[in-house]
Amino acid sequence: MTGRELDAMDQKILSILQDEGRLPSTMIAERTGLTEGQCAERILRLELDGYIGGYTIVRNYPDAATRPLSALIIIVQVPGRSGHDLHRSMESIPEISTAELVDNDHTVILRLQVPDLDRLSSIATFFLVQSSVLALEVSTTQPILSHRPTPQTIGS
Repeated sequence: MTGRELDAMDQKILSILQDEGRLPSTMIAERTGLTEGQCAERILRLELDGYIGGYTIVRNYPDAATRPLSALIIIVQVPGRSGHDLHRSMESIPEISTAELVDNDHTVILRLQVPDLDRLSSIATFFLVQSSVLALEVSTTQPILSHRPTPQTIGS
């Protein structure tokens, strides 16, 4: 991410995309008063500078049989080990949605979406046999809130 300051137009574009990520750049240009080319250039710059990290959907599963299981794997790393191998191995597992280090505590929390308990067990075993893993705990979860707060709603 660059140290570049965002101007009011960049902020407006980010706000529009945050609310309506699928909106075509022609509509964003119309709403901001920019030309299509100017708008596309600004969006590309925001992407390259790291202000836009990607575009995603939040999928709904009306049929419970097709809904993946939500799970947490809590890994306690061996003290004194860097954990670089563990961190690299996480990248090979597409079911991991986030991996978070807990306050330099040598603990990593993985959030996953897996198709079934067998796959969750396989992933847990994959981590458990790694030399930097001291202990591991697995839990399935049921999400009760599924949105990311926006700056406008935090603390409101």
